[in-house]
Amino acid sequence: MSETRPDTTTRTCRARRLGRVTVSAALVATAAAGVAFGQGGVATAQPDSAAHVNFTLVWTASFPNDHHPFALSSPDLAQLPGGPALVVGDRSGHVYAVYLKPGRNGGARRAWTVTANGPDGPIGVDSSPSSFDGVVYFGIGWAGQHGGGYEAINVNGSVRWFKDAVNPASDPVRDAGVAAGLTIGSLQSQDALVGPSLGQNTYLFNASSGSKLKGFPWFQADTNFSTAAVADVEGNGQNQIIEGGNTTAGTVFDTTYIDGGQIRILGETGNRGHAARPNSGLYCEYTTDQGVDSSPAVGDIFNGRPGIVVGTSTERAGKTMTDDVIAVNSACRRVWQTSLDGATTSSPALADVLGNGRLQVIEGTQNGYVYCLNSLTGDVHWRTRVPGIVIGGVVTTDLGNGYQDVIVPSTAGAFILDGKTGRIVQTLEHSVGLQNSPLVTDDPNGTIGITVAGYTGSRATQHAVIEHFEVVGSHGSGVTEAGAWPEFHHDAQLTGNANVPVADNLAITTKSLPNAKVGVPYKSGVRASGGASPYAWTMTSGAKPPGLTLSRGGAWSGTPTRRGTYRFTLRVNDGRSTKMTMTLSIAVAS
Repeated sequence: MSETRPDTTTRTCRARRLGRVTVSAALVATAAAGVAFGQGGVATAQPDSAAHVNFTLVWTASFPNDHHPFALSSPDLAQLPGGPALVVGDRSGHVYAVYLKPGRNGGARRAWTVTANGPDGPIGVDSSPSSFDGVVYFGIGWAGQHGGGYEAINVNGSVRWFKDAVNPASDPVRDAGVAAGLTIGSLQSQDALVGPSLGQNTYLFNASSGSKLKGFPWFQADTNFSTAAVADVEGNGQNQIIEGGNTTAGTVFDTTYIDGGQIRILGETGNRGHAARPNSGLYCEYTTDQGVDSSPAVGDIFNGRPGIVVGTSTERAGKTMTDDVIAVNSACRRVWQTSLDGATTSSPALADVLGNGRLQVIEGTQNGYVYCLNSLTGDVHWRTRVPGIVIGGVVTTDLGNGYQDVIVPSTAGAFILDGKTGRIVQTLEHSVGLQNSPLVTDDPNGTIGITVAGYTGSRATQHAVIEHFEVVGSHGSGVTEAGAWPEFHHDAQLTGNANVPVADNLAITTKSLPNAKVGVPYKSGVRASGGASPYAWTMTSGAKPPGLTLSRGGAWSGTPTRRGTYRFTLRVNDGRSTKMTMTLSIAVAS
């Protein structure tokens, strides 16, 4: 198949108050390998003829979607009762959960499918899901449709809660979609969910109940495709919300905006309930003459001090900050700005690809180049041309050399780059188009897993496909090592915070308990893995066998006094207050 030049993913403005930016996001046709590599200049890398890793395709799954396949929604990892699963949304209005471990026949095992319905039928999902305590969160709606909102799904696929995304009363368009991922973090002393919208508001919800938190909605002024980061960049012991966004010339709420965008740091209490100034509460902001659709990456990149790195957009022609990567400090002052060869709408990764114990910036462009930048200065370490167009953010993993290698998604497939040199060492996939980020996992069998969710075929016949690979002879424990960036926006909660280690998701590994007998001393236990120790166990519902007790460490002990089958739900909390639950039973014979 020859490469097809796309009618590119464009973003255009329509006139309105603070003219909200919209997207005409046509999927790019799958492009085959065979594009010329390298064009001189700064350390342009060439393909390496000897791949140093081998991959096996474990399973593949196709999905009916009326030619609206997986687009900008990147797969995330969720811990479900049946084991770890990936979750991802498509533009036909479905969110799928598929277990990483194949079924008995070797094929994919679906956990559940959720349909995002609006008043006029299904609404597409471009939002990358996030996951916490087994609950999956995502936004509904993309720029080609009207309406949408925020949704939380329980571990069994049932709806936990849904909230509409509503614009301010001053906006003639009442409903807004949500294309950004929903970031989970500790805000206002609770587990909270940050949700920018394609309208004029950013929301903050209690993650468990969906209740709206004080100081929100916060007036963001214009469309926001940028998934927020959550981190304490101010060093005051509280997390802040770091996001990009777009602005259109005008004055509202005593604030004058220009045609461009922002990189901003917002306090956890938002506007503190000030109705007259719903856009107040910022620590600081950096104004750009181009929109900021890329999602910010945060890390201690300035000699141990926090920095924020983000790309820009292409809405406004002729602007000086088009095709740029920008780094600002915690006071929103620009430290460096590097111009690349093409659009930098993909979200950057912060990873130790050089193996020097520092974080580098990895960014792809829509001209098909991938750059490794010095995070302190913005200087180019290497750049590499890959086939196709890079729209989704890159991810990284250590493939055995002691440093992070780079996995690049493009409209022509997925490619493995050596982290130190940028050389292409392997083509992972060349027949599936990707506009999102891959997912790297510590698979149930202990190896490194890589999942891609994309599309095949021409524009008229495109359909969705998920493929799950494993790295032969690898050790999955390295997926969570320091300096890794294994998925879109760093981790399952989409914090975008490279300072926080990517920990294995908490999981309950005990699937059943042994039977007991009346009058016979009983000893058993429940176990968990992942997360952060120590683990603390409690029984949240049901009935335990009379005579038995459950210790905080998960040990069952005692002597049963009554026959019967006793069902109960146990909860384990780890050292970071992450929770998982499971229903088990003990049968007591006479």
